[in-house]
Amino acid sequence: MKKFHPIAAAALLALLAPPTAFPQTANQADLDRDGIPNISDLDVDNDGILNGADRNIDGGTARSGPLRGRVIGDNLPNDSSQELDMDADGLADIAIAETDIDGDGLADDSPAETDIDGDGRLDGERLETDIDGDGLPDNTAAETDIDGDALADNAANETDIDGDGLADDARGEVDIDGDASANGLDTDVDGDGLANNADPDMLGTNAINDIFAGADSAYAPDATAAATIAFVGGEIRRLLQIPASDTGLRVRAGASQSGNRIGGVWRYLSADNMQVYANWSYPANNPSALNIFAVFEYTGPYSGNMADYTNPANYSLSRESKAYAQFPGGGITFVSWVPSQPAGFFYTAPNQQATGFAPPFQPLAAALSSLPNFTADQQYLSFSGNLGTVPGLPSLQPLVNLQRTVMQVSRAWYGRQEALQIR
Repeated sequence: MKKFHPIAAAALLALLAPPTAFPQTANQADLDRDGIPNISDLDVDNDGILNGADRNIDGGTARSGPLRGRVIGDNLPNDSSQELDMDADGLADIAIAETDIDGDGLADDSPAETDIDGDGRLDGERLETDIDGDGLPDNTAAETDIDGDALADNAANETDIDGDGLADDARGEVDIDGDASANGLDTDVDGDGLANNADPDMLGTNAINDIFAGADSAYAPDATAAATIAFVGGEIRRLLQIPASDTGLRVRAGASQSGNRIGGVWRYLSADNMQVYANWSYPANNPSALNIFAVFEYTGPYSGNMADYTNPANYSLSRESKAYAQFPGGGITFVSWVPSQPAGFFYTAPNQQATGFAPPFQPLAAALSSLPNFTADQQYLSFSGNLGTVPGLPSLQPLVNLQRTVMQVSRAWYGRQEALQIR
């Protein structure tokens, strides 16, 4: 008869007994004691669920390692307001140095990081209302740092509010606050709990969705470039027929100038928040040759040598210059101008995948059809035409009116579509 080994019996009883909690201490660098520090451990609690998909990264039952079978860490889900360091790496989730909140090896601002807090809900999903998992809904005034990168959403240097790797002013950023509502349809574009029309960050020269927001390092302090700004601003007002009483124009000069050109950016914001912006540039020895719709094109050799592509001498002003017109929250229209032709525009409506609704192709086509040389392509949802019939620079008003029309048609359409869905 086989003898019953007392050590084996003790081991069996230990496995059958309720799991013993193994709490984490403040300075514990290796929660599961597997020899991998928490800060680089892709499964901090060794529960078999990688941090990026674990609803409680630093608390669970270890499935392997020296603490196998034991409950370790805490019982706080990642999105709990009491969970201050969800990956137990010793860096508070709101710390500036914490660039990977869920400890999955993907930086929070990387385009590849689609679930910053590792709660199993993609950051862009409608059901993901707390991107950084701090317990504060993204669309409340109390949530001042949506992506948890320790930069306040309205800070001058916060250029990516939802931490998706796309700058808030990038042309491809269609949802600034990551709430799954496209900017053009979002009544609170920056997700701070304040409606756009009552939000100081969305009005005037502090608008979050303009090319000046968070870009101070790229431009010279206004006081040090006052003479240049005054000259360029005066010329823009004259060329685009902006009265001196209109405070919607702002000009900035580049912080560093290279080659033999002086340049910067200008932006016009109408009283109802329609925006037109472009680069400006002129030869350093000839300010009268100011180009206010400046676009540069590469004219150097395609050698594969990075020095060639960063050499200002290999770039020249394109004969066709461009401005960009934009209504609040999105909807960029490209406006091109060639000296011998009238200004023309190109606009692409958001597709159904971006908004959840069929695009307003017919309403936009009807609203824009009176413009000269108008064409519409239903396959690509694109619209193009001229803003006038006379060659030369137009005044600013046709660009602003174009954007206002696009905005009014789009909002009326999507509002109706949403109402039909609710029914």
